Amino acid sequence: MVLPIDAVDYEKRVAAATEPLDAFANQLIGELDVETGGFGWWAGYSDWKTLTLVSDYLIQLTYGVSDSLLSASFSAKTHKEMVTAEEFAHKQAWKQGQLFTPNGAADRRRSLVITQSAESCFFHLGQALDRLAVAIIIVGGWHLNDAIKLDWGSLEKIAADYAKGTVPAAPSLVEKYEAVGSPARIAQETLLTAVLDWTPYGPLEWYPWMRDARNGMTHRAGAKRMIVLTKDKGLSRVFYRQPRWSELQSIIFGGRPPRSPFWDAFIVSSTEQVLEGLCESVSAMIAAAVSAMTTCWEARKADPAMIVQHGKQWRLVDPSDDISEFPGYGTITPDSTEIRLNTMDARRWEAARVMDDRRSAWYA
Repeated sequence: MVLPIDAVDYEKRVAAATEPLDAFANQLIGELDVETGGFGWWAGYSDWKTLTLVSDYLIQLTYGVSDSLLSASFSAKTHKEMVTAEEFAHKQAWKQGQLFTPNGAADRRRSLVITQSAESCFFHLGQALDRLAVAIIIVGGWHLNDAIKLDWGSLEKIAADYAKGTVPAAPSLVEKYEAVGSPARIAQETLLTAVLDWTPYGPLEWYPWMRDARNGMTHRAGAKRMIVLTKDKGLSRVFYRQPRWSELQSIIFGGRPPRSPFWDAFIVSSTEQVLEGLCESVSAMIAAAVSAMTTCWEARKADPAMIVQHGKQWRLVDPSDDISEFPGYGTITPDSTEIRLNTMDARRWEAARVMDDRRSAWYA
């Protein structure tokens, strides 16, 4: 995606990653074999249905990472706008000699949006990495079952296996890795190393903190939101330094080191600064990952026998046994037999044989 001239700040903030992601996805669509399905140089590795599903899911994932980054950056923008509005409300109350109390519906809504937008930013950043991980596993051709169930932790487990030195010397029906020293193994290890090194893209421990904050917001009880009066008479919301702990643990033991002043239990950056910074860090990290993925992809394409695209990455072609019977709430009646798609999606679906004139091949 090339940003339009009128691109807004939340788009520009993550463009370092969204542009190469979209370019890679477009490249993949261009490599689809419309007649046989999937990528032409994968032909023969598995049955056409499995390879078509894996191929299209890789494209879906690549676009999906871009969408996640845009959603995260938009959430950061929304958070900043609402925090600014809340600070203005506080200052207006002070001018009248009062403390601000959010009593009205608009005040309560704004407070809820502030909380929701911060959590949404963390959610979408984590979602971007989970989607990226599965795309990397497909590009790298690892012998892992059922790609649709994998996530960022799956990549970290491979790295942990390498670090422990327990990786088998040669692949088998059970083991997941290529032979040590083989071109395939070297290509996979190079890709993995490039992707998992988060240290160059932000301040000390930015990625572990982001992961802990996301997990804390998702799985643990919510903590008191803190607003700091700064020395320049401004107001700043702040995050806890130890987001995986309980509220009291964070306040009592969360400083550097413990028993330090009260405010040291918090990160002395405003929440909007932190969210914007995390969006930029994750974007830079993903941009580097896309470069490494492209290099691996081109190497595989130049020598298709180097890494076989195993069908085991897609366990089930037909999921009909698990079909949902949920009817929705209310009913609509589609008023057209026509589907309008952009050129890229039209090519994807043509290669996937999803339209009525070719879909019967999936049921044979």
